Amino acid sequence: MLLAYAPALLAAAASFAVPGAVEGARAELLSAALAAHFLKRVLEVLFMHRYSGSMPLDTAATIASSYLLSTATMICEHHLSHDLPDPAVDLLYPGVVVFAVGLAGNFYHHYLLSRLRADAGGGGGGDDRGYKIPRGGLFGLVTCPHYLFEILDFFGLAMIAQTLYALAVATGTAAYLDGRSCATRRWYQSKFQQFPARIKALLPYVL
Repeated sequence: MLLAYAPALLAAAASFAVPGAVEGARAELLSAALAAHFLKRVLEVLFMHRYSGSMPLDTAATIASSYLLSTATMICEHHLSHDLPDPAVDLLYPGVVVFAVGLAGNFYHHYLLSRLRADAGGGGGGDDRGYKIPRGGLFGLVTCPHYLFEILDFFGLAMIAQTLYALAVATGTAAYLDGRSCATRRWYQSKFQQFPARIKALLPYVL
């Protein structure tokens, strides 16, 4: 996972060192937000997450390429459109707030999951008896609040950028994480007979 996230982090950070690559407050905040997003992921990989398996190198390379391409394209798109008129409705600073909430909420629920895995002894390498139903935060309402906040994170980035590409990335991420959330809820239902029906997959009381 370090290999998957590090190239995108380096691309976002390097954009500040390339003359003319980051021009104006919107471009600066976008590059900074992308760097913060992937820096958080790298730090979580190094110091927080507990893994019970491994990922094939070709899969890691594919994920890394996807994140790198998305990050570089968002930054490059702003460089190419620097001279175009500003959006009629400026979502820059509301986007920063949404991004910060998403980043913080995602980190907090990742922390809760890491404590759960630590208490369970790392999951026993796939042994279902090592897993527990997560508690705390929004886990009492949805199965995957970390995915919910990840979606907020990406839509915050889209609001900062205010480009169709960034919106497409956020929408695609939301659709993917919605599918993963529903699959995770079904897994919990299959493993725990007493799994509460009130706990939804992604959106409290809704989905």
